[in-house]
Amino acid sequence: MPGLRKSNSNHEPPASRIEANAGTMATCQDLLQQRGAQQTRMTSSPGHNRSLTDVLTNYSDKDLTFFALTYKNYEATAECLADLRKHYPTCRVILRSDGDPDSRLPLLAERSKVDFRGEPRLFGIENGGAVIERMLELFLERPTRYLFKIDPDTVIHRRFQYLPVRSGLFGTPQTESESPSIQGGCMGFTRDAAEQILRSQLLRDCRLREPAKFIDDSPYFVRMTDRANRCGLASFDWIVPWIAGQLGIPLFSFDEVNSGWGQAPPNPDQRYAVSHPRAK
Repeated sequence: MPGLRKSNSNHEPPASRIEANAGTMATCQDLLQQRGAQQTRMTSSPGHNRSLTDVLTNYSDKDLTFFALTYKNYEATAECLADLRKHYPTCRVILRSDGDPDSRLPLLAERSKVDFRGEPRLFGIENGGAVIERMLELFLERPTRYLFKIDPDTVIHRRFQYLPVRSGLFGTPQTESESPSIQGGCMGFTRDAAEQILRSQLLRDCRLREPAKFIDDSPYFVRMTDRANRCGLASFDWIVPWIAGQLGIPLFSFDEVNSGWGQAPPNPDQRYAVSHPRAK
């Protein structure tokens, strides 16, 4: 979601980012002290009350699936897929056209060796969580250890130096403490978290189709309503974390990603493996 193409924007305007703390959003800082080891363990620094966090450093392409949704943004999609294949030549990539009839997309997918699905439009708020449900269904047809939901204007700068072993939803934290979220330009799921969300059937909750009627139920419904009023679309940023909260799935920071809204974030010396959005 760029500086930003409104037609296919999956995330929200900037909000203050919450700081990670134990039990809510655990941060992973300076974890790579033994790059050759399969797993590295970080002990919390004094006074920060952080839990031990395991990380995986010797992953391979077969551990990853990337999912991108495209709608009337062919050029950005082509750039994103070129990035992906430069750094992850053999991982599974799912490209789902959300009702975009562009005849170039199947050819692009074939060149990029990705799993292309040309399907009807689901992103409208009238479909509630259907667009997210479909992503998880496609992922679980051939699941891998991790799923990364990205946008066409997400930039893949290099391979991840590590991946979290901890289960949950991870990426760049955003918003206030009453509605913690992971920014949707790059949203990571562990396989078990994806399975739990889909199995819960909460993506079919009828409230997701008319969030304005249920703003007293949760601060997330307030944010869903604002999103729907602005562009008529559902929101990965608010629906997925709302469900995660209902199910007790943890959200945590993953400092290999810097995902924001509106302006491309700085990335000196490729500090981040992934950033969002791409500079115009």
